[in-house]
Amino acid sequence: MNDVTPKPMDATPKSVLEQISTCWPMIHNPVQFVMRYARAIQKYVAAIVRDPHDSEEVAQDFLVQVFDKGFCPENVSRGRFRDYLKSAVRYVAISHLRKRRSAELSEEMLASIIQPDSEADRAWSSEWHDCLLERVWQSLELHQQQTAENLFYSVLRLHTQNPAASSDEHAARLSEQLGRPVRADAFRQQLRRARKHFAKLIVEEVRQTLQDPTAESVENELIDLDLMPFVREFLA
Repeated sequence: MNDVTPKPMDATPKSVLEQISTCWPMIHNPVQFVMRYARAIQKYVAAIVRDPHDSEEVAQDFLVQVFDKGFCPENVSRGRFRDYLKSAVRYVAISHLRKRRSAELSEEMLASIIQPDSEADRAWSSEWHDCLLERVWQSLELHQQQTAENLFYSVLRLHTQNPAASSDEHAARLSEQLGRPVRADAFRQQLRRARKHFAKLIVEEVRQTLQDPTAESVENELIDLDLMPFVREFLA
């Protein structure tokens, strides 16, 4: 796997936030992009800052700083946007606890934030995976709304909700939803195209988070986020 270790950063929340890059090639609005994954950020903070009140405040502090300061395209190395976000979140958490709970901040508590355990990393990856898929579903629905005779979102939702159902059953259900007849063969054709387009949207979303989105780095990220089952047959 490619080295995705960030370049050295000053150990202050401000410097970390300022060094997160807008250079990820397809992120035109990085602040908006962060908001797509706000739920993952909140879940990660809760995993590294055990106190619910503190974790909520840290997450809010981080998002407020993102809105106020934005990002500055300096001191960037090859890597993943979510790794830089993780680093920034940790520094904001440390700053918050030092400011609010300096007397109670033990070395053990500090170490758990600087180097979180595997449970925190799993929570981060799992929630990032869910946020990414939610974004892709939204994009697929928008694609259907904007494209004549397109039923990608509807057919893939039906199939995902009941994968054991036959094409005839799915077509009958879709006909009820649309108020017009849909043949089983038409459903199958739409489903094939929908799955391919869904995979394309996943890859596009992943590419946006990589500084150097080579085929290898994209594939590694798909594997790390457990997204390969959605795209494997369409990567060739």
